[in-house]
Amino acid sequence: MNRRDRSLLTEIERDALDENKPLRSVLRKCVVLGGHSSSAELRTWATRELRGYDGVPTEDVPGYRKVPATIQVDAQLGFGSSVRGQRISPQELPDFARDVVTEEVIFRNGISEMEAMAARSAADHAHVRLSLPGGIDLARALDAASGRPYQHIPEIYWSVSSAALQGLVDQVRTTIAELVGELRAAMPDDSQTPTPEQMDHAIRVVVHGDRARVNVTAAQSSGSGNSSAGRPESEGEEGPFWTLGRKIGGVVVGLATLIGTVAAVWPLLSK
Repeated sequence: MNRRDRSLLTEIERDALDENKPLRSVLRKCVVLGGHSSSAELRTWATRELRGYDGVPTEDVPGYRKVPATIQVDAQLGFGSSVRGQRISPQELPDFARDVVTEEVIFRNGISEMEAMAARSAADHAHVRLSLPGGIDLARALDAASGRPYQHIPEIYWSVSSAALQGLVDQVRTTIAELVGELRAAMPDDSQTPTPEQMDHAIRVVVHGDRARVNVTAAQSSGSGNSSAGRPESEGEEGPFWTLGRKIGGVVVGLATLIGTVAAVWPLLSK
């Protein structure tokens, strides 16, 4: 890394600390810095944050992109009775489904979309609603199993709070700041520059949580050179959403990866 690269690192540091700077701009500079320093780890991480994590194995998606969510339904029960935003506990699902459908969503969207989603949700004081894969078929199955001829479930979805979305975006900015901190620690003064190995190690420590820090001697510089946002109307208490003690026993296969995974509706259990 030459003097120009150190200047680029300074720009990244400055922009990461400026809350008004869009993250897409900072991450693009990270991509360029990764190219200058021959750091595949930095380029890969920054590019994924920009373009999204579609096709990336779940275990390779950073933990900060796994966000708490609740499973909710809107339902018309007939005779003028209805519920909206009624929470369904995972414990109401069959045993074989509880490890598959959890109260967690993996956001694979690019950072620009995440920033826009978080800003819109905050401005509207609204939760973001994410449709369950196969939700239409699941809703029909739940209606059929309810025993209520006039019941109709128009929507079943995950609900994610504005605070959780803002937290995800903030974690990306914090990660960039931590990366700069790791690199600054590897180059105590401007006469030293981090090697590609040091940069890759910083990514492993900060992004992937590998806290087994390794002190690598810094080289001396030569001097050259699908979703939708809606206001939650009434988030019901946890428990069955229809009367007479009927419980939901249906589940969709697959987590919310937001990439259109195919889901199947399991048989429903009734009390």
